[in-house]
Amino acid sequence: MSKTFNSFNALKKAIQKEVQAAMNEVVNTSFVNAHSNVDQFYNSPEGRYNRTGQLAESPEMSLSGGGDSYHGEISLDTGFRYNPSGRDTQTIYGYAEEGGLLGNGGFWEQTEQDVEKNINEAFGKRFN
Repeated sequence: MSKTFNSFNALKKAIQKEVQAAMNEVVNTSFVNAHSNVDQFYNSPEGRYNRTGQLAESPEMSLSGGGDSYHGEISLDTGFRYNPSGRDTQTIYGYAEEGGLLGNGGFWEQTEQDVEKNINEAFGKRFN
């Protein structure tokens, strides 16, 4: 299906609308993926360590902008302080990602792959 635009401004607004819709789809789908991937960390025996579950609650998302600039982000909240570990949360999450803690690593690497797939799908169906 093709559309005809009477002005460059109308074309620009239509493209902006599609970009915003694609970004919303990418970020929302990727946020769900991030939660699912982080949950995989916990699909292993705990051992002697009593897990806090903080990693499972850490995925965050944000969308901002409009017009010619639209931004979406998926991240892990590192504001939680693990005591008495003596290490910052970003370091602890790094250990978890690398498989250095009792849990399944690779959750952030999988999220990055999911984001790429989601970008290709969301923008691909709009800008074929």
